[in-house]
Amino acid sequence: RDFIRYHGDLRRLEALKHALDTVNVISSDRLRELSAINRTLYELSLSQEQKPAEERIVTHVVLKADIRDSTTLTRTLMGRGLNPASYFSLNFYDPVKKLLPKYQASKVFIEGDALILALFGYEHKQDFPVGRTCVLAREIISIVHAYNEQSRSDGLPTLELGIGISFQDSAPMYLMDGDSRIMISKAMNESDRLSSCNRGARRFLADIESMFNVYSFKTVEDEDTGGNPDEFLMRFNVGGVNMNEAAFHALQQEISLQGLAVELPTLWDKETVYLYSGLVPLGGGIFRRVVVREGRIPRIDASDFSFKSWTDLTYHE
Repeated sequence: RDFIRYHGDLRRLEALKHALDTVNVISSDRLRELSAINRTLYELSLSQEQKPAEERIVTHVVLKADIRDSTTLTRTLMGRGLNPASYFSLNFYDPVKKLLPKYQASKVFIEGDALILALFGYEHKQDFPVGRTCVLAREIISIVHAYNEQSRSDGLPTLELGIGISFQDSAPMYLMDGDSRIMISKAMNESDRLSSCNRGARRFLADIESMFNVYSFKTVEDEDTGGNPDEFLMRFNVGGVNMNEAAFHALQQEISLQGLAVELPTLWDKETVYLYSGLVPLGGGIFRRVVVREGRIPRIDASDFSFKSWTDLTYHE
């Protein structure tokens, strides 16, 4: 009887030690802040110490707007005695920055030739983060087109833009750099791929008149690469908005999309194109229509872009 009691007590002690090992009592303000923003902090405070509850982020969308050939553009502007920084600021960064409050978007960071934004979805709140991101992306494209028309009339070079949208069904994580937060999210890497444009695909499509701005291809050479097939796709994105499949499915949950199948001329004769249309509410009684094209990804020979067959993969513009 004594041995059995001792054995039971020992097991309870082991369970207690295991539970205590999972708890870290934080004494540093910096660690407390880092734990709080990454939702790993449990605050046991008195009623008079409690703070107002903050809205909890449950999903997020990352938008990357990538300016192409910025090095060549910078060299051209400097050769004409113009300031590239002012040109980028006046024709891209400043107009886009004015849109951020309208769409409740946050600036993640600015690279020399790219802008990365994030929009968040909150718990128990229907705020259409993917829909708002789609409308924002379309407005960014329209702004760049308008400024390009002005630049052409003034004899200045134009901006070429590609936008990628990636949805992640979870909150982002953060690192702290002093007082600044650094977002960590796989959606940032995916939006980078979606906004990119392959040089070979661009050469192939240079002389082809197309109704669309986004295409994806799977090459025969990458058949046996394994891993995530999305990482090995050859993409074309000139003045377009390319969204990942998760974003498309999230958009279907946010708003009502009407589907339409229509046969249209594309790269290889005609194919059935699937279009989805819906209205995104922006608040204040304002609605904006978005149209999403779901395209099939072909298998091609990268040497001459000859068509081989259709894959089961899709992409969304």
